[in-house]
Amino acid sequence: MNTFVSEQEVIDRAVYSKVVLLLDHMDDQDKASIALEIVKIAETKLAVVVTVLLEKLQQDEKNRVDIYCILEKVLQQDAQVLERRLLSKIITLASNHMRETQEATNELKVAASNTLVALARCYFNEVMYELQCHLKPLKLSDVFTLITLDNLSSAYPLKCIPFEGMTLYSMSSMRMLVGESRLRQPFCGVLEKWSRAVNLYFRNWERWPFPKMGKSQFCDEILPLYRHVTSKWTTCEDLEVKQAIIKALGTMMSLLLHKEDHQDKVFEQIPWLLEQYKEDVNVFHVTKSLRQLLEVSGEYKILLPEGKFQAICSALHDQICSPTQQLIMENQMELCYCILLLARSSPDDLIAFLHSQLKIENETVRVASLNLLTAIIGADCK
Repeated sequence: MNTFVSEQEVIDRAVYSKVVLLLDHMDDQDKASIALEIVKIAETKLAVVVTVLLEKLQQDEKNRVDIYCILEKVLQQDAQVLERRLLSKIITLASNHMRETQEATNELKVAASNTLVALARCYFNEVMYELQCHLKPLKLSDVFTLITLDNLSSAYPLKCIPFEGMTLYSMSSMRMLVGESRLRQPFCGVLEKWSRAVNLYFRNWERWPFPKMGKSQFCDEILPLYRHVTSKWTTCEDLEVKQAIIKALGTMMSLLLHKEDHQDKVFEQIPWLLEQYKEDVNVFHVTKSLRQLLEVSGEYKILLPEGKFQAICSALHDQICSPTQQLIMENQMELCYCILLLARSSPDDLIAFLHSQLKIENETVRVASLNLLTAIIGADCK
């Protein structure tokens, strides 16, 4: 019995064969050109292209990273609707590859993770559900689940808000298991990005289309994690972990300021943060964390304790006067912006501090103080 083959099926088979042929010549031709051609084909034949890519990911171990990169580019296009079976296969395959503990290289895990982030642009809930399945309370998660959560929050911060509670609950329950493991850095990465997402949510409160969640709820959820990091991890000597902690503290501290009951816990940590200017870390991250803290305290009229205000003024001024910092333009701009934030929150106190610096017998200190006074006078400090 003859089976009728439609014209569309003939076209799809031809496209299928063409994509297979292109992928079979990955080692012989320019990979970038092949990727561009396949992405172009996917604009009109998404299902066929994704089907071939998924098959090749399971068959061609040598070129998996390149195939994932092509799949990521395909998924970054203006979305056509993916068939549910293909959506499910992408999520399952990428999730398995990024969590493999044997044989899979970090390069493959990164590529699989990036593919999930690209897929989340149109299928955020499905990707997040998969990650939540591997972020279980009282169970230590794998590195790339945390890295993917970090990247998802960077790419789609407000979409993460409905999942904030369950994510922070799971992380809070596993915090004691992290110990000295290599999970500290990605763990802090998630805390940084998800706290930043909540701060963004607060700034977009009025435009939020869904039922609003209280600020107190978010603050209470992040507090146990903040306490753990500040009491257990701040003595860490690993430079990369310490910088991850500094970045996470900035967003967590600015979040906790929104609840009056937690403000003292934030102020207690300011001396440690300022002390990091003397350590062998990227001081830009220290300044950026201070900026986040000062932005929230200024916006919500939260007065810094007098001693902490003076300590911040002194630390920022020392950095501005430091000859080594003159070469780091990015940090210089952040430092000056922090001074401006201090001027807006308490102009009299800041001007009194700068006047005291003019009495010091050091030309660099005097010039910096005069420049700051000029900048403050010329700025809108209301």
